[in-house]
Amino acid sequence: MGKPIPRRHKSLLVIRQEIDDAEQMIRLLRLRQALFLCCLVLIAAEFAAAQTPDTASLQGVVTGPDGVSIADVTVVIEDSNQHEERVVRTSAQGAFAAEGLPAGEPLELRAASAGFAPAVLRQIVLVAGVTAHVQLHMQIGSVQTEVRVTGAVDAVRADEPQIGDTLTTEQMRSMPLLNRRLTWLPLLNAVNRPAINQGDIFMNQDLFTANGTGRRQTWFEVDGASGNDAWGRQTIFTSVPIDAVSEMTILDNAFAADYGFGEGAVVNIVTRRSGDHYHGDLLGLWRPSEPEAALSGFSTTNASSGNDITRDTLAQGAGSVSGPLARNGYTSLLASAEYSWQNRASPVTSPLDMGNFIGHYRDWLGFLRADHRFSERHRGFLHLGADSFFDTNPNGTVGGSTLPSVDRIFRRRTWTAELGDTVVLNDSLSNEARMQFQLASPITQFSPVVSGTQFVVPISSGGTFTSGTSQSALLLNRQLEAVDTLTRTWSRNELRSGFDVIHARNGGNSKEFGGPIYDGKLTYFTCTGTASYCESSTYLGNIANVQNYTQSYGNADYVVDDTLAAVFVQDDAHVTHDFTLNLGLRYELQSFTDSRAGFAPRAGFAWNVAGRGMTTVRGGFGLYYSQVVDNSEANYALTGPTGVFNYTAAPGQAGFPSSVADVPLPAFPAGATAPLRSLYLRPGQAKYYDQFFPTSTLNGYPDALRNPYNEQWTLSAEQQLARAWVLSADYVGAHTLKIVRPLDVDAPSSFVRNAPGRVRSAQAANCTRPYWIAWYAQSGTACDPVKNAGATPPYSLIQSDVNDGVAYYDALDVNVSHHAANGSALLASYTWSHALDTVDPDVPGQNPNDPRMTGRAELGNAIFDQRHRFVLSGVYAAPFGVTTGGIATLASGLPYNVVTGVTNSGDTGATTDRPVMHGSVIGRNTGLGTAVYSVDPFVGKRIALGTERVHANLRAEAFNVLNHRNVVGFSGTWGNGAAAGLGFGAPLAGVTNQLLARELQFSAQIEF
Repeated sequence: MGKPIPRRHKSLLVIRQEIDDAEQMIRLLRLRQALFLCCLVLIAAEFAAAQTPDTASLQGVVTGPDGVSIADVTVVIEDSNQHEERVVRTSAQGAFAAEGLPAGEPLELRAASAGFAPAVLRQIVLVAGVTAHVQLHMQIGSVQTEVRVTGAVDAVRADEPQIGDTLTTEQMRSMPLLNRRLTWLPLLNAVNRPAINQGDIFMNQDLFTANGTGRRQTWFEVDGASGNDAWGRQTIFTSVPIDAVSEMTILDNAFAADYGFGEGAVVNIVTRRSGDHYHGDLLGLWRPSEPEAALSGFSTTNASSGNDITRDTLAQGAGSVSGPLARNGYTSLLASAEYSWQNRASPVTSPLDMGNFIGHYRDWLGFLRADHRFSERHRGFLHLGADSFFDTNPNGTVGGSTLPSVDRIFRRRTWTAELGDTVVLNDSLSNEARMQFQLASPITQFSPVVSGTQFVVPISSGGTFTSGTSQSALLLNRQLEAVDTLTRTWSRNELRSGFDVIHARNGGNSKEFGGPIYDGKLTYFTCTGTASYCESSTYLGNIANVQNYTQSYGNADYVVDDTLAAVFVQDDAHVTHDFTLNLGLRYELQSFTDSRAGFAPRAGFAWNVAGRGMTTVRGGFGLYYSQVVDNSEANYALTGPTGVFNYTAAPGQAGFPSSVADVPLPAFPAGATAPLRSLYLRPGQAKYYDQFFPTSTLNGYPDALRNPYNEQWTLSAEQQLARAWVLSADYVGAHTLKIVRPLDVDAPSSFVRNAPGRVRSAQAANCTRPYWIAWYAQSGTACDPVKNAGATPPYSLIQSDVNDGVAYYDALDVNVSHHAANGSALLASYTWSHALDTVDPDVPGQNPNDPRMTGRAELGNAIFDQRHRFVLSGVYAAPFGVTTGGIATLASGLPYNVVTGVTNSGDTGATTDRPVMHGSVIGRNTGLGTAVYSVDPFVGKRIALGTERVHANLRAEAFNVLNHRNVVGFSGTWGNGAAAGLGFGAPLAGVTNQLLARELQFSAQIEF
């Protein structure tokens, strides 16, 4: 918790609380009105229909030898345990439909009618969220029935223009995945790119971008409910052990109106149901450090940070068990758990504690799913999940000259409980409901190992000694969600409507990595002695060696109540048997923002060319709104007028301690002048901020915080090359508007540079700020552009979140997929794309070259613009129980921004100044990195242990087996001259800038 706010701010807090309470009440009233309208829409659309994203639908038509429809045919659908999932009869038009069927597991379809040979379709695997279509041409006598299928795992899709790939259980469990993390799997589709260079490297999951949008824009769906965390959307809320997953669908374009709160990309995860037989497995995995290759660019003697890792060891244990809880098979249970034990060595080069600092990473996952069949037409499930980890060296805090005493432990613990209910009311009407509670306690926690005053000593012989810290953070999140989908089908229409409401309450103390320095920081003069002397208590304890002292004051607490609500209607109308028109409408709102016109229409078509289920052409257009993450409030609260500020004092000034022992100071020093502060304002609160300064003087302070949105259009063709071989070619275009950008809304006048080397001082820039001009005009004095003397305005940099960012994306995706009955599978995925934007969404440090010129001047390649990316993945089931395969990735280099390394404009903290070339400032992200490629093979052997019911699976896999140096971070500091400075364009070192060097991983699994 923070120190008390100075007394003069007490009344301001009370005023702000009253205003916040009033605004919250207004938002709740608006939310209730919107939800009431949503309910009216749902009641009006009571007849609407379809499946939720964790179940599937099956529709079909039965005809006789002459092509005439056959009525009253009995169609039985059974699961792999021979349980009847559905028994239906064909209509007078020969049509049948079954909703809410299990996805990702084999089903069997049987059709029988007097006078015709029975039809049997075995091993049909449905895809979650997809309607499969079956054409049965029944024959007389013993003639074999002709069957055509679209929309299943190994067939083309003909129901909607959604684009993506489905991974089966065998594919997922066979792929070589680092730490067996589920979130590596989306990278098998080339449309997704790693986001290692875009922040949050300390998370326990892989981060990626999709479709030219930011890394926070992908929507995770788990068993029909949200897998996102509204606080930060860094990754999946509660991960699932890979052994508990039945199917994963990676949607490049989630066309259906069922999906929202993101910019089109969806990862849909369906967990496994238990069967009628008891089954279990135990796995041990080991990744030793001895055979691993070293990362390049550093050694144990010159490592600059803890990200320069020299040794990485992993041990992992996992197990699962499943089976019926009773002999009747109506209730079954699946439990799965996983524990990871990982140590990473970071060299510490300080002579005070030289050697390797071992960062400990510990992670455990737990999952429990219970399924119950109330009847053939009614089933439910309970899903419980837990995900907990800690890291004692997050983001390489300790390493180089930074001692373990500044270390902070990062913790994240999440729990999820979900109830699902599926009721088939009649042959054409069903309802599916989901209720979910999610708890993150904490969602983010940084705890100092040594909590106390920080000592910073520059050493003339090289490096800076740093010890101690009081920066901490404790942030929580809890979410409650309700989802409902009503399903109904007719002979020519598939209609669905539903709603999804998520209420989140989150916040806490401070922000990521910790903000305020409540116990103070002592910065010393450059020490010219030996390193041992400079880091000794003799030098540190002498106040005469201290150059300045900094301490934080103010309140770092904040709380956000946010509701995300949506209602949708989707109509898939079969204009003919082979042509489907798709029309959808989604309305969504987020109470944290001020947007209330979140209507998102979807329109598309799917054409089954020639009606044979071999070729389809699909296209669509949709609007997608993005959530603004709730932890944006941390900037508004901590950096607002009543938030936290740092006060720095030099020797002789008020607030400079008389001795090192007097640190920290008990209160803001008497007689001290409040420092010139930087502010971060929430948009749309001019009335509140006017009590501190006139917001009318600002340049472009926004009147509202709005949700960004994405216009996306697609055109694709899909061809079945042979049985279980499918080729698809997809064009995706997108235009994103109102991207949130942090911007200086009291920006100084533009500082035009047409030659290298020009610099304006911060004071000269401040004198041209609109608020400063108004303040000096009111006080009747003049601003001195040379030095900050006399009375000055209380605020310098004033930032806010402005919705003025735009992005453009064009891509061609080509995929070839294959699923064989013996478990072999292949996915070859290639993407050409070009992503342009004026600000990179979800990437830290997005300041423009000039805050007054954020349009065309800032339009450039996105930081994740990777023109070419090819991923080949597969598994081959060879004879004698041998499996082999792997992943091969080839991709072009990523852009990086080129900067001067100097604040040329004088706008301290709000600009990223780029160099001048050929008489003008160069564009954003004009640097280009080197190509990336990696080959990750595996080989496995299945061995029977005395009986067919017990097997051992032995496996060896390698990552980057060719040990190619894959760099994603480069030095973009050109310098302030006409020629590039030393080191420009050089690859940066460490795990935040380089992908893996070669690693080997071994595992043994017992199945019983």
